[in-house]
Amino acid sequence: MSDPILCTGRYALKPYYLEKIGRRIYSIEELCYCITQNAFLMDSDSFEMGLVDWIGDELGLTRLSDELRKMLVHNCSAASFAGLLLEYVGYSSKEEVDYTEEILKNNADMDVFDKRMARADFLMKQGHIRQAFAELGYLTKHVTEMDKNVRARILHNQGVMFAQLFMYDRAAEFFYQAWEDGGNEESYLEFLAAKRMTMSEKDYVAFVGSHKEAHNLSLKLEHRMDEAGDLYDASSSNFKIRSLELYRTGAKMSEYYEEIDRITGEMKEEYRGLVE
Repeated sequence: MSDPILCTGRYALKPYYLEKIGRRIYSIEELCYCITQNAFLMDSDSFEMGLVDWIGDELGLTRLSDELRKMLVHNCSAASFAGLLLEYVGYSSKEEVDYTEEILKNNADMDVFDKRMARADFLMKQGHIRQAFAELGYLTKHVTEMDKNVRARILHNQGVMFAQLFMYDRAAEFFYQAWEDGGNEESYLEFLAAKRMTMSEKDYVAFVGSHKEAHNLSLKLEHRMDEAGDLYDASSSNFKIRSLELYRTGAKMSEYYEEIDRITGEMKEEYRGLVE
């Protein structure tokens, strides 16, 4: 069992929104954790006066706040800012502090495009769809001359996010554009999967039959679908559904409807979290 960590400062009544990772934080330890775990997403823009004021006003860490304010006034690097903060709080080991500083130093040499691409990938994997869309939208709007393979990557990720929102028609459009630009087999597979979700079985078979490039990949897609089905059969979600069937067959209708309400409520909240 890990040793307990003595907290520094107080718990904030008003959280600080760490925009680069799309997360609200309430304590200095939580800030340290976010910095060390997401250092590759952070840069000098992540550390601004608003954060310094929050540390002093909300957490009561006026001495730390004053020291960090001096650093910002003198245009310190992101690595120096994070290093002082982490060492003051004592949340991280020396090795973690050194590693975080090294990442932040390397980030300073990355261009805006690479930073935003990395940030968009991270946000998408974490389920922060709105923020990920914003990052990719910025790239397509401000980077006018980009390599086709890079553009294909952006389009593919946008397709993934539309699929997560169950907007399969839109997802199919982006996957197909990604395949046209980059020629990546995975983009075409995802395109077929999105089409499969929006078409009847008869129409889908006809579509595959009329597109030569779709035939072999459609077989690969079906294999993946079978594997996904096997994984679902062994999942906790399937266990919940089987439990519901037992309620119904056992004439426990009140428990059956209560459980349906609970499960659908959880699904709705999860969906709202994706689209908010």
